[in-house]
Amino acid sequence: MEKEHKYFVSYIYSEGWGNIDVTLTEPIQNIDDIRSMEQAIAENQELDESVCVQNFIAL
Repeated sequence: MEKEHKYFVSYIYSEGWGNIDVTLTEPIQNIDDIRSMEQAIAENQELDESVCVQNFIAL
C-alpha cells in the first residue's frame, strides 16, 4: 500500500479564493509540484487558469 500525503490547500483565483483538501501519492517537494497542483485545482474545480496556491499544510 502506498503512503498517502494529505494537505489542506488555500488558493486564490481571478474571481475569489477557496480551499480544498488534497491527497497525493508523493509529498510536495518543489515549486513544480505546487504548479501541478494549481493546474489540477483549476481543472477539477472548473476554474480559470489563474489559480495560485497561497498556503498548504500537511494533515
